[in-house]
Amino acid sequence: MREITIIGAGLSGTLLAINLLRQESKNNFKIKLIDRNNKNELGPAYSTNEDYLLNVPTEKMGAFSIEPEHFLKWSLKRKIDVKEGDYLRRKLYREYIQELFQNTINNRHNNILFERIEGEVVDIKIFNDRPVVFMSNGNEFVTDKVVLALGNAPPGNPEIKNQFFLESKRYIQNPWDTQIFKNILPEDTILFIGTGQTTVDLATGLFKRNHRGKMISISRRGIFCLVQKKVEPYPSFYDELKGIKDFLSVFRIVRKHLRIAEENGFDPRAVIDSLRPHTKLIWMNLPPEEKKRFLRHAFRYWEIIRSRIPPASDEIMNKLKTSGQMKILSGRITEIISTQNKLEIKYTERGTTGEKSVSADIVINCIGPCQDYEQIDQPLIKNLLNNNIIQCDPVHLGINALPEGNVIQKDGTPSKMLYTIGLPLKGIVWESLAAPEIRFEAEELSKILLADN
Repeated sequence: MREITIIGAGLSGTLLAINLLRQESKNNFKIKLIDRNNKNELGPAYSTNEDYLLNVPTEKMGAFSIEPEHFLKWSLKRKIDVKEGDYLRRKLYREYIQELFQNTINNRHNNILFERIEGEVVDIKIFNDRPVVFMSNGNEFVTDKVVLALGNAPPGNPEIKNQFFLESKRYIQNPWDTQIFKNILPEDTILFIGTGQTTVDLATGLFKRNHRGKMISISRRGIFCLVQKKVEPYPSFYDELKGIKDFLSVFRIVRKHLRIAEENGFDPRAVIDSLRPHTKLIWMNLPPEEKKRFLRHAFRYWEIIRSRIPPASDEIMNKLKTSGQMKILSGRITEIISTQNKLEIKYTERGTTGEKSVSADIVINCIGPCQDYEQIDQPLIKNLLNNNIIQCDPVHLGINALPEGNVIQKDGTPSKMLYTIGLPLKGIVWESLAAPEIRFEAEELSKILLADN
């Protein structure tokens, strides 16, 4: 009997399992889903019990690409007050995926076996052309195919010389810790490193908990993401970008259309939205050095327009900023000093050379997940790299692989035993984080995995 092992039961691993369980195959096969977290979790983004909202409207969050409104229909059946354009809570989305998953397990074909294992995989080795999976508890087993559905790694720590602050209990590296608010006092001054969606989540979470202390957010540019908004579509200009292999030309064309859009009353969101169906092709056509130029010079501006927050979250952020409870700083952190009762953060303000400082009771790292696998401190990833089972993609945003998911081996050939899905594919396909992309990847990879079964 052929066996497929999925490592990671976040959204990407669970959607892949759902699609495999729904496949029709003439032969018997077994699916093993391994995750170090309990079955009630669904990766960092969806495991929270806070009232964090999805960043995508309900009608686009269905588990199947042929029925994107499936989540909306499920919500309406549950008598939830929702309509198109609404943004529901992430914990509700977790319930939806887990209920769908359990129903799929219960209704699978008789020739499909399924096993969920709670534990941590620490290594994979290849013996006699078959992967052997090693667990932290000493167990090991042979399988036929392995999928690395690894999801988010914790953020990397700020790149500053003095790292003694890492030992302080006042510094929180993992912003997705489900118990993060437990040790935060109502009057504490909180400093967020970063101005992205994670900062928005935590700031809105504190607001709903009636937090009275000051909030400070610092990033290089001090710019928050735009709010989700229904806009008039902008005409596609992909033909102007097709085949271009240098970042500067792409940048100039996109900037030209942003200017045209402004002159003709279009929202800048619409310009970026018009590229959404083609972003993968544009990215894949750029050589590694050109991709690195984009990451250095334009990524944050792209992210501001592309990764938007729901209107309700934007409203709270505006209240916090208008009231003065939240202060936004633009600059580069040069040092974090741990004192007896505070953390002192020194930074160089954007556009200046002079150093300033601010103090906080709690500092939370909201930089975003570490995507350079050579910098991730996890046993499995370290061992896979050391054993040459995987390698970083050329721009160090994940794992080197084919767009379909086959991991690229050391000799440059695609593996037929090891695959990946979701965030580890970002450096290859760019758009590999949101549910609409992940569900498509899961559907396609499930077919590949069973093609020779």
